[in-house]
Amino acid sequence: MFALIEEQKLQRIFEEIGSLREEIKAEKVKKSKKLSETWLDNQEVMELLKVSPRTLQNMRDSRTLPFSKIGGKIYYKSSDLEELLKGGYNG
Repeated sequence: MFALIEEQKLQRIFEEIGSLREEIKAEKVKKSKKLSETWLDNQEVMELLKVSPRTLQNMRDSRTLPFSKIGGKIYYKSSDLEELLKGGYNG
């Protein structure tokens, strides 16, 4: 009987560890997904939107598309691109 109680406790501990492991994995995926999906450079945005460098420059100048500049390189949040596309959707 004593061994049975200990076995149940041990099983519960293993279940908790498994649950925590899954939560940690989910959080890691969530964080890496945010970072990997968050920023795009000029070339990627031009390809996605099928626009020229000048059109992209006009979008920045008119504040149609927010951006961030780091060390001379320009980046755009993918969520801002999604919002821009949703705003123009006529479906």
